[in-house]
Amino acid sequence: MTPTLAKFTVLIERRRLRAILMRMLATATVLAVLFGMQSAHAQTASSKIAADLWQVILAPTTPTLSWAKDVNGTRMVKALVVSNSTDPDLTALRSDVLAKGGAVYFRYTSVAALSVMLPAYQVPLLALRSDVQGISPNRLTARTSSTLEAVTGALSSGVRTYTSATTYTGLDGSGIGIAILDSGIGNYNKAMNDDTGAIRVKRAVDFQKVGDATAVGAKDWTAGVDASVGMIPGSAAMATYESNIDSTGAKLRDPYGHGSHVASIAAGRGYFQSPDASGVAPKANLYDVKVLDSRGYGQMSDVLAGIDWVIYHAKEYNIRVMNLSLAAASTDSWQTDPLCAAVRSASAAGITVVVAAGNFGRNAQLQENYGTISAPGNDPTVITVGSANFKLTTSRSDDTVNLFSSRGPTRSGWTDSTGVRHVDNLLKPDLVAPGNLIIGAAATRAQSNNSTWDYLASAYYSLLVMATGINQTYGETQMYMSGTSIAAPVVAGTVALMLQQNPGLTPPLIKAMLQ
Repeated sequence: MTPTLAKFTVLIERRRLRAILMRMLATATVLAVLFGMQSAHAQTASSKIAADLWQVILAPTTPTLSWAKDVNGTRMVKALVVSNSTDPDLTALRSDVLAKGGAVYFRYTSVAALSVMLPAYQVPLLALRSDVQGISPNRLTARTSSTLEAVTGALSSGVRTYTSATTYTGLDGSGIGIAILDSGIGNYNKAMNDDTGAIRVKRAVDFQKVGDATAVGAKDWTAGVDASVGMIPGSAAMATYESNIDSTGAKLRDPYGHGSHVASIAAGRGYFQSPDASGVAPKANLYDVKVLDSRGYGQMSDVLAGIDWVIYHAKEYNIRVMNLSLAAASTDSWQTDPLCAAVRSASAAGITVVVAAGNFGRNAQLQENYGTISAPGNDPTVITVGSANFKLTTSRSDDTVNLFSSRGPTRSGWTDSTGVRHVDNLLKPDLVAPGNLIIGAAATRAQSNNSTWDYLASAYYSLLVMATGINQTYGETQMYMSGTSIAAPVVAGTVALMLQQNPGLTPPLIKAMLQ
């Protein structure tokens, strides 16, 4: 494309956008005249669009973002469209996305939403639809970056009592499935085995394996595709999709190392090392749902697809707990944020959702930083976990909340038709758990003759690995980690023990009991 033609194309897009904005303003004015003051949740089309998406739509040049790209001279964006339609297939909405020069990558079951790609100037027009509740960019998500048994009370007489290093009586999470949505689980680490050597990671799926488009057989950044067609349970399309995301035989299941450590905190078995680094529920079954890449980042669409997968398989595998030690920097209210809507669906399906609060509790001046809870931790349904410093003792009398631990009130919100922003202001986190210098599994490649370290252990070897003082051997590697990411699986493991004792407990009741 020549420079002259490119400038002409940009000028046309700006004129289109100006016309769209005038239509929005006119629509809002007519509604105000006809109906007077709007109801508490009334929205104009413009207020349905997330602030960071608006910035990209109005920017003079296309910013360098994973969800925005110039394609043949047109600015395209990847977004998540949340709907209030009564049609579960969202047929009309999908057709409109295609008609506007876009593509549909996925239709979710955990939330009435679509993962789409479309021209940026068409986003405001799509927001004019009455069946569109909100449009958010397909933002990045990121990891929120056993003494444990004694500290948490897992060794009390009412929970678990050891008679030797490998035998005990009491609760251990047996039969309960915990889904770990993270950077993967290195199942070759002995922490993921039971006492007989059997691997407790029962399934492994990787939503980073092929990307949001190619996972469903679509070419990335290509318009006119509706890959959601035929994606129903039992269909050939669904079978292909499940095959595409399967990662059971991968040699490097967790190249980053975050997910393996998180999984071992919730359900690791660490009797083979000294000190014992066992997790809270050392016989629970683990389900590896990889949604973060080799540096701990992913897309919201991948996380939503992972939540869908967990809900779909929950009854089949008895997945009763889902741990999300990750977050997205969302300003959307919990009522419309896609991640929040998805975790609410999981909770409604009987899955207790545990989420890390985030590690943004202090600012650059090392002062307390309030209002720093990210999505989906800002949702009232989930158990949002902050980090406690147990001061390397088993006594709780000296415990404190880590300064880095994110704290509320939540500052997400929504904007009404008059332009007034309504902040959610929910009290978060819901509780705290040990999350400072916790020993857990360190991931390596599943080859004893080529057992390269994961990224975290390699990049911060002296701080995370050497500092443990443990003799590191293949299959038994351990490291230190701190953060609300590590505190969350402490609670996830605890929930597994509660459900083992009383399978009839519901997510709201579990949350109330823990609080």
